[in-house]
Amino acid sequence: MLSYLHGFHAGNFADMHKHAALWLILEHLRKKKKPFCVIDTHAGSGWYDLGSEQAAKTGEWKDGYARVRDAANAPEMLQQFLTYVAGFDPVARGRDYGVRDGDDYHGPFYPGSPFIVRDMLRDDDELILMELHPREHETLHHRVKRDSRIHLHKRDGYEGVVGMMPPAIRRGLVLMDPSYDVKQDYQKATKAVREAWEKWPTATFMLWYPILEDGFDAELHASFGAIRASGGVLCAELATDQGGAKGRMRGTGLLVVNPPWQFDQQLGEIGDWVAKTCKLPGPANHQMRWLVPAV
Repeated sequence: MLSYLHGFHAGNFADMHKHAALWLILEHLRKKKKPFCVIDTHAGSGWYDLGSEQAAKTGEWKDGYARVRDAANAPEMLQQFLTYVAGFDPVARGRDYGVRDGDDYHGPFYPGSPFIVRDMLRDDDELILMELHPREHETLHHRVKRDSRIHLHKRDGYEGVVGMMPPAIRRGLVLMDPSYDVKQDYQKATKAVREAWEKWPTATFMLWYPILEDGFDAELHASFGAIRASGGVLCAELATDQGGAKGRMRGTGLLVVNPPWQFDQQLGEIGDWVAKTCKLPGPANHQMRWLVPAV
């Protein structure tokens, strides 16, 4: 149940869609001076070397990040994110980004959600990270321990996010990005988000999920459709109908509770462009719909 390592998949088409959405939400939170808090329930190791043996084994980033990086005419908000990623070089920043002396780095590098958020934090903002995998937690601890705005917990994200509700800073985002190694993760994710939202109803919640041949995304849609958030519940999916083998990911989905104003239009433009630019198992399209309309 703790076998998943994101280093094999970092920078793939799912990351392009998910992290573009994360960037949009963070940009919205930064528009006001009031501090915000981000809770990342399945944080991973923080950042990834796309020249590593792990990344080379799957090569998924070449069909995701490499394609959008090299393409022309990206939407403005996505281009801002891509400019940030292009300049993300933990080796150049050394100890502040947890680079260990003697380790062999190749590059290019790709930031995971903890560092995307970290680099968007202001002095009074806060980031709460949870990671249960022993090796990933150790690596992440080494990488973020020098930043007093970040609090890392070796804790189950499903249980932890409910137990921490509401945070001291009452404005912010909960990002839940599980591995879905076991099918029970779908039910655990839904239950955790719904219970956490009841305790922090003004926050934005974003749940990522894979679209599989034998997935459980229909159950997620039904469950999230019962969350009567005043800001609504938005579903955004980037997928192809040509999945192939059982269990193979043919798309990526996001369920967003209380999305920011104009988030749907911005993500819609980005999603359409990414669908044409990234390589999925077959021709892809981006679809969005409101499961719960905003009041």
